[in-house]
Amino acid sequence: MFEYTQGFVKVNSINIHYYRTGGSKPPIILLHGATDNGLCWTSVAELLAEQYDVIMPDAQGHGLSGRIDKGFTFINHAHQIVGLVQKLDITDPIIMGHSMGAGTTINIAVNYPDIPKAIILEDPAWRSQKSIESEDEDERVKQQEAFIKSYVGLSSLTREELIAECRESNPLWPEADIIPWAESKLQFDPALFSSMHIDRPSYIELVPKITCPTLLITSDGGIVAAETARHASSLFKAEQPLQWVEIKGAGHNIRREQFKTFYDTLNKFLGDLYLH
Repeated sequence: MFEYTQGFVKVNSINIHYYRTGGSKPPIILLHGATDNGLCWTSVAELLAEQYDVIMPDAQGHGLSGRIDKGFTFINHAHQIVGLVQKLDITDPIIMGHSMGAGTTINIAVNYPDIPKAIILEDPAWRSQKSIESEDEDERVKQQEAFIKSYVGLSSLTREELIAECRESNPLWPEADIIPWAESKLQFDPALFSSMHIDRPSYIELVPKITCPTLLITSDGGIVAAETARHASSLFKAEQPLQWVEIKGAGHNIRREQFKTFYDTLNKFLGDLYLH
């Protein structure tokens, strides 16, 4: 088990909880997806902690952080992470996010371009241009209701039942990620669902505004289709090209389902980043 400390920072009246491995090493911030918590990065963080100061926040409405308030919008997550960076006196962090956390990562890169040294995106909620143009509001509501129903079903289980469910449903996942996943489902604030437009504005608007080195990791079974990833790459205008890697044999939880390939991809990007 790797060692970490815990703490809170207050950003705009919201307590943001975080885990941190520490040490005089380059900082890397890991942002989890919806309904997860900071420790859902455990399997990745255990390896990164050998060379990096790993910071794993709980997003507002998740883990031990403050609950969703009336004024919450998704961009608040980005503002809160920037507040955490400033209060912890972190300089030039690499920021990596999964799903909802990838959206937060992009918002930081676009709105606070001086903060990240580089960003890494694990299957952000990027839909195809055709999907965006033909979006049906009724269909969107149905999808959101299905997501809520799925969560409600999980939140009614005990910790032990959740652990057993996770092991049975996800045989490829690292064991270190199973308990944090189960515990996160009991900590999540379902009020987030009322504000959960995590794919707006679209990647078409955001990607051209990113100025730092970027790695996009997708899979053949995830949200980001190959066509969408290629389109995003063509929109990228930063000095260095957007690096895109598609990993086979995984769904939305790429790092959990193809851990070795994911980590090798991540490690190569980080190694190249510090060579320049």
